[in-house]
Amino acid sequence: MRTLDPSFVREFLQSTFNAHANDVRFIGAGMFSQAFAFTVDAQQYIVRVSECLDDFQKDAFAHAHFSASIPIPRVIRIDRFEDTEYFCITERCPGKTLNDKKNADDLRIVPHLFATLDTIHRIDVSHSRGWGFADAKGNGHFDSWTESLLALYNQKFEYEWATLARLRFWDQQLFENFYGEMKRLLSFCSTERFLIHRDFGFDNVVANDACITGVLDWAEFGYGDFLYDVAYLDYYSQQIPYGDLWYARATTQGRVVPNFEERMRCYMLNIGLHGIAIAATLNQERAYIREHERMRSVLLPSRRASTDWTQ
Repeated sequence: MRTLDPSFVREFLQSTFNAHANDVRFIGAGMFSQAFAFTVDAQQYIVRVSECLDDFQKDAFAHAHFSASIPIPRVIRIDRFEDTEYFCITERCPGKTLNDKKNADDLRIVPHLFATLDTIHRIDVSHSRGWGFADAKGNGHFDSWTESLLALYNQKFEYEWATLARLRFWDQQLFENFYGEMKRLLSFCSTERFLIHRDFGFDNVVANDACITGVLDWAEFGYGDFLYDVAYLDYYSQQIPYGDLWYARATTQGRVVPNFEERMRCYMLNIGLHGIAIAATLNQERAYIREHERMRSVLLPSRRASTDWTQ
């Protein structure tokens, strides 16, 4: 992905969106997109540029169908940027992402984060069909939750397993061990169907003074067990034990969550299997090793936090 200069983005916005677009500044980039903040007459916006049109269309779908309950920024315009790229302009949410150093270890945010997840998981999904990763029309790609997990499907990467197995740093036996353990744990998983974000937290949640003001980037959303979102938080967190805290909160609330440990471990292994496949596909050995180490830790005996939870 090429790096765009803010001055070029400003000129583009002024010519195609609004002549008063100004104060354009780069705010971050992911694997497939880059984002810039800008203003029009003191109103704040975000513009993202990517080759993945479906990602932006899913953001528009999420705002249209879920924003009555969840703070999702309004999509103002999606259009072509250049020959192979698209842009998406949205309103800007006040605050900083969870990955910002101001929020990174702020435990005050955690109850609000979990409450937002609860709201996502309560949204009615009867209008849609399918499981796992959803398309831009809001329907899942698979006929069952189990099938979606076993497929290790990724819309942006077609994993060439035979090619990956020939990489110098690829450990096929370890991959098979992890996959086999995930498969074994599937029998413990729920068959209830919920809306799941599948990329919740970190750079995709905005908080302002502990209040959640925006849930961003719905490119990965789909349908499955609600604990997948908790597992995603726990897998990628380096500072906050989200799994322990979520379980403590659920216990305090009197919620019964059957097979919590097994389901969490299954989904964290699924997330990690995607992680090592992506790292290997990109020939990123260090990232591959980090994912392997995290997956090994997933298999260690779990410890649950105290149920002393401030609600």
